Amino acid sequence: MARQEHVLTVFVASPGDVDSEREKLEDVIREFNVTWSCELGVRFDLVRWETHAYPGIGVDAQDVINEQILEDYDIFIGIMWCRYGTPTGRAGSGTVEEFNRAKARHDHDPSCVYMMIYFKDEPMAPSLLDPEQLAKVNVFRESLGTEGTLYWKFNGIDQFEKLIRLHLTRQVQAWKRRTGTPVNTNVAEPVTQPKSSPNEDDDGILELMELFENRFNDLGEISTRITAATEEIGQKMTDRAAEIKSLPRDQHGYPNRKDAKRSIAKAAMDMKQYTARIEAEIPLFRDAMNTGMNSFMKATTMSVDIITTEKDFQQAKEGLDAVIKLQGSLATSKQSMSGFRETVATLPRMTKELNLAKRAVTEVLDRLLAEFTNGETLLTESEKVIHDLIGE
Repeated sequence: MARQEHVLTVFVASPGDVDSEREKLEDVIREFNVTWSCELGVRFDLVRWETHAYPGIGVDAQDVINEQILEDYDIFIGIMWCRYGTPTGRAGSGTVEEFNRAKARHDHDPSCVYMMIYFKDEPMAPSLLDPEQLAKVNVFRESLGTEGTLYWKFNGIDQFEKLIRLHLTRQVQAWKRRTGTPVNTNVAEPVTQPKSSPNEDDDGILELMELFENRFNDLGEISTRITAATEEIGQKMTDRAAEIKSLPRDQHGYPNRKDAKRSIAKAAMDMKQYTARIEAEIPLFRDAMNTGMNSFMKATTMSVDIITTEKDFQQAKEGLDAVIKLQGSLATSKQSMSGFRETVATLPRMTKELNLAKRAVTEVLDRLLAEFTNGETLLTESEKVIHDLIGE
């Protein structure tokens, strides 16, 4: 018997410097279709100019693409990095023209097309960077308003993949609410997928949610340890400053140089030990965040339509509580680290040993703060997915 499927068309627009992200988007959609086409009777159809356009005649290349790709897609995804693109005569670039066409539809009827714009926030080799192009990208991004509403920034392919997964999950949730489509609308038996050997891919929703909550609890403990270490080094720095201040002074008000260098060397050693502690926590934090987020996204993909019992609802609420708790823990740690980093960065350049210790501390904190910022972004989007899931 024939199967009935609802198709959500996704159109992706971008300049030529984000090919990796375009390919990752295609991979994510392919994986989603395997899960959702049978379970929900819905799948994504990715429209790309590479696959949906063909040679033709028009005012310019973009005009040919406009004529061949119909404006009836459901989701518009734009991706930009450092390139703005080539002017078309109707807009600053082909990507911007495609955005303008989608935005006009969205402004007329927000439910007819959903807009998702992503900006890659990674450095590019100076030899490949065109400052004029980058300036245009920045102006375009600023014109979109507040981050997190129409556009998001990402700092690598892994974060891009997670954001895309979370946002496409929300699009399916929104589509289900809009259409009232129940689970398993297919009129034929679902296609059986080949079985693989038992591993984590065989985990069900309950196992995935349990792993997600456990890993997020681990993240909370890591965050607590980092905060404690930062408070401890902060107190040590205060004690070292008091120690130097209490040293005997000569007639000009200066402490003995050897005594001062000895105290400064102790402060440098304190900072080295702190750096080593933070270095050890960074891979633990990254692994726990990746594992937890992967489990969460697998669980939400499976459970996008199964909140039908009190037990399901309670499980989702527990997941939401874990996300909110971790958000608070990260915010506390981030504030503590940011303040300490500023303190260290402004210390006077007293000795070479101290200068090297200062640099090591600021560099390791910059890396950890970047991890925390990445985590905060993903947690914010995860919270939105769970709210949609439980209807709040």
